[in-house]
This record gives sequence, C-alpha cells and structure tokens, in this order.
Amino acid sequence: MDEVDVMTRAGESVGKAVGTGLKAARQGVVRAGHAAEVKLAERGITTDQVRGALVERADTLMGKAEDWEKQTRRSRKRLAKKSAKTRADLMSKAEEVRKEVRKAAKHARKDAKSRAKEIRKAAASMGAGAPKRRRWPWVMGLLLAAAVAGYIALTRRPEEIHLQDDEEQAPLPEPVLNGQVPTPKEPVK
Repeated sequence: MDEVDVMTRAGESVGKAVGTGLKAARQGVVRAGHAAEVKLAERGITTDQVRGALVERADTLMGKAEDWEKQTRRSRKRLAKKSAKTRADLMSKAEEVRKEVRKAAKHARKDAKSRAKEIRKAAASMGAGAPKRRRWPWVMGLLLAAAVAGYIALTRRPEEIHLQDDEEQAPLPEPVLNGQVPTPKEPVK
C-alpha cells in the first residue's frame, strides 16, 4: 500500500465521521424542536406565537440599535462642531493675546528709551559742574617729545671721513709716450 491509497482511505473515513456527526446533530435539533413544541403546547402557546414574539423582539432590538447609531452619529457631529468652534475661539483669543503682548512690548521699549534718555541727561548734568580737563599740557608734552626726537636724529648722523686731506695730494703720474701709464711701484722717469 502506498501513501496515496492510505491518504485516500483516511479522507474517506474522516468524511464519513463528519457526515455521521452532522446527521446526528440535525436529528438532535429536530428532537429538541419537537420537545419544545410539546412543552409550549402544555403552556398553551403555539409556535406561531413564539415566532411572532421573536420577530417583535428582533424588530425592537433593531430599532433600538438604529436609534443608538443615529444618536451617536448626532453626538459625534455635535462634538465635531463644538470642537471646531472651540478651536476657532481659542485661535482668535490667542491672536488677541499676541497683539496685546506686541503692543505692551512696543510700549515697554518706548518707556525704556525715554528713561534711558532721562538718565543720560541726568548724568550729563551731574558731570557739567566738574571742572573740565585742560588739554594744552598734553599738546606741549607731545611737541617737546617731537623736538627731542628730532635733535637726537640730527646729532647721530654719521660723520664724513675723508680718505685724503686736501693739502697732501699725491702727485699724478705723468703719461708715457707709448700710451702706458706707469704703476706706482715703478719709479717715474
């Protein structure tokens, strides 16, 4: 026996078991339905009355579910409108606050500027009573320093050194007839 035959037989046996189980379940439901009819008949209720009661109950439950859905839809819409309105109000309030802060900052800068101006004036008036410093001693000092620097520059000039004195000039050699000049080592003829 190979695997294919084994699997085929296994599938058949499982299918047979499932079919048998379904058949038993259907038969059990039919028996329970008959037993329920008998018990309802003992109480004087027919199957049509039970079906009607079940349909009415299902209708009321469906109506309540639809009403609940409508109510939640309405409340979601109301909540969305309310949140949009609240957001818009919040944004407008925030813009108003920004404008007020801008105005307050501008006013504060203006006040600070005027206070600083007043403080500068007060400081200037306090310093006006003090004697002014004289500048001419500084100017005199600078002129004196420039004069000293000039004098030092002129006195440190290099002195001229003459190689020969004017009084003792060496006699120039006399030219020779052939155009050659005698060297100082040779005696002149």
